[in-house]
Parts: sequence; C-alpha cells; structure tokens
Amino acid sequence: MVKLRVGARCEYPKFLEDVREIELAFFKVADFLKLDINEIIREVSEKRNRDVITIHAPNAKVHRFREFMDVIKRCCVLANAFDCESIVLHPCFIKRKIRRDRVFYLLKSVVEPMLDEHGVYLCWETFMSKDRLFRNPHEIFEFCRNSDRFRMCYDFSHIPLSSEETLAQVREYRDVILVYHVSNREWGHAGKSGGLNHIPIFDKRGVLDFKKILNFEVLNRNASLILEYREEFHCFLKVDIDVVKKILRL
Repeated sequence: MVKLRVGARCEYPKFLEDVREIELAFFKVADFLKLDINEIIREVSEKRNRDVITIHAPNAKVHRFREFMDVIKRCCVLANAFDCESIVLHPCFIKRKIRRDRVFYLLKSVVEPMLDEHGVYLCWETFMSKDRLFRNPHEIFEFCRNSDRFRMCYDFSHIPLSSEETLAQVREYRDVILVYHVSNREWGHAGKSGGLNHIPIFDKRGVLDFKKILNFEVLNRNASLILEYREEFHCFLKVDIDVVKKILRL
C-alpha cells in the first residue's frame, strides 16, 4: 500500500486556506517554549480538513542540551496528538570546542530513547555547511543508516548539485529519507551568490527535473512530501500538490 503523503508547509500560527495536509512549522525556540501545547492542539484540531503530517521543530541547539530536550519532547507531544510520526529539525551550527562524537553519543543515548517512547522519528534536514552538526547529506546518511529513530529530511533547495546528481543522491539515500522538502532552485543558491531557491517545482527557471524525480523508483513510499515555496509562490501550492498526486497516482 502506498503511504506517501503530499502537503505543504504552514508556519504557525498561519494556515494555508486551500491545503489540507500540512507540515506544522515553528522556528524561534524562545517563542515555541512560551506556547501552550494544548492550545496549539486545540487550535489546529478546530481547523477542519487539516491533517498535520509532520512537525518542523524550531532551531534548537544541541549545545543547550536541556533546552534542546525540552523542544524535542514538546514536538513529540504534538506529533502524538496529530498522529504523525516525523519531526524535522535543522542541524544547528556548533561551536568549535564542541566534539561531534560527544553530541552523537548524547543523541543516541538520551534523545533516541525519548523518540522511541513516543514512537516518532527525528529527521535531520540537509544542508551544506562545514559549521553545522551534520555538514552534508552523507554525514546524515551515515548517522541514520543504523539508527531506529533518526532519519533524513532531504531539502532539494539546499544541495548545490545538478539535476542528475540530485537524482542519484536521492535514490542512494532513499531508505533513510522520511521527509522531502520539495521545491526547485536556480543556479547560485545555498550560500552562493545569486539565484533563487524554494521556487515552484515546475518553474522554468529551476535546474531540477521533477518529472524524473517524482517516481517511486527514486522516492521512499513511506515518506512525506512537503512543498516548501517562498511566500510569493504560495499561490502555486494547491495546483502543484494536485499535479504531484496525479504524477504519483495517489
């Protein structure tokens, strides 16, 4: 049975009127920790015809470990309330004095048991940066491949590869990818000068060929596919979601 679900990102407390399945996103840790979790659950539940298919955690920093644990626990509660199984998190920028192997030990010995208790997965979003906890998709893959509760969120706008290289990478990492952040991009993005990212997937300016990518020989059938567009392109979301579903025969 095909389990893949297609939706779009909503930045709480904003909601997209025409999109039913959403990624519920939070970004500032301080603001998130002030929110009443029960109020969020009530508010989203009152939005009829809305299904939360993944949670995007705010940008918690692992070197503030107590705060990090608080953020992840609250996201686990939200995921359980909305009956979704994935939480997306940006790998934070880390200070030079912090040892990655020590952080990885804490993640597997302390964080993973909590994820297992709640029955959810923490999906590390892909970036290219030597200063982040995970510096590239391959490091996420290596961390997640033997893990029970850590997975990858592959963001197509964050990786500066050609369409064919992207296709090969997504296929290689398919088994650990549980969330796709889907958008197209121009050349010159993700830290390079010029070029837009997070543009509509069928935009003529885009370098990625989604007619090839939107294929179950490439994608993980058990994942969530989240369209993430710049705000000026939100008007294309509903149409593009319908097209994606048609291509994938969902």
